[in-house]
Amino acid sequence: MKCPICKTDLMVVEREGIEVDWCLDCGGLWFDEGEIELLGEKAGRSIAAQILESPSDQSTKGRRRCPRCPKRMESLQLGMGPGDRVTIDRCPLHGLWLDRGELGQLMRAAQPARESEAGLVLEFLGETFEV
Repeated sequence: MKCPICKTDLMVVEREGIEVDWCLDCGGLWFDEGEIELLGEKAGRSIAAQILESPSDQSTKGRRRCPRCPKRMESLQLGMGPGDRVTIDRCPLHGLWLDRGELGQLMRAAQPARESEAGLVLEFLGETFEV
């Protein structure tokens, strides 16, 4: 699978049952359908809900193509807090693309349910993906 930004091959990275595709060049992450929910569950945070429950009519057609299909992904803006927004790319059929640093923004903004587990997952993500 190719990175939607720099077109290089993505590397599959897995730890503690969380598998993502990672671009070594730009630091972007691809989450196949269901993987972001698994991450949110392990982290004890509601990261997936705000993405998955965002209606498609609030998104715009993005310029990036899905790594799984030739269609253009939706560009979806999520409000993290006052003056703090992050724009992610979503293919409604296949998954999510997050640029470098966006996963960290989403994780920090999501409400923690179990702080101890969340800290472990954030530590793992920080070590692996420099979020």
